[in-house]
Amino acid sequence: MAEQKEKFRTHLSEDELEHFKQKLEEERSKVQSEIENLKSSADSIDEDADDRQSGAHHHFADVSSENQMKKTTYTLLEKQREKQKLIDAALERIEVGTYGICAVTGKPIQKERLEMMPYAMNSVEAMEGE
Repeated sequence: MAEQKEKFRTHLSEDELEHFKQKLEEERSKVQSEIENLKSSADSIDEDADDRQSGAHHHFADVSSENQMKKTTYTLLEKQREKQKLIDAALERIEVGTYGICAVTGKPIQKERLEMMPYAMNSVEAMEGE
């Protein structure tokens, strides 16, 4: 059993793991800022809608545009929250020693891929097989 566990341990050195941990923490900070900005934007859209609803006249195009902006904002917010979950999961994999191992194949994820997307869970080969 210990032999099988070793097979899924990271192939990255301590220095490389520290490098990716730092990248992930920086990325997480950016994502958190973006989430706060999107929440603020959504609140602003809601406040503007409330202000306009208190007025007597609504133009259909204004309401439609406002609904589209709100939908777009909430979609972006959800994408950022999902990215935050992926980052948190990657940080957890660093802690348990499985970072950089493909969740599908159990083989190492290319360092180039991790540089571009440090929260990647799958290798390019696994993604191509889907």
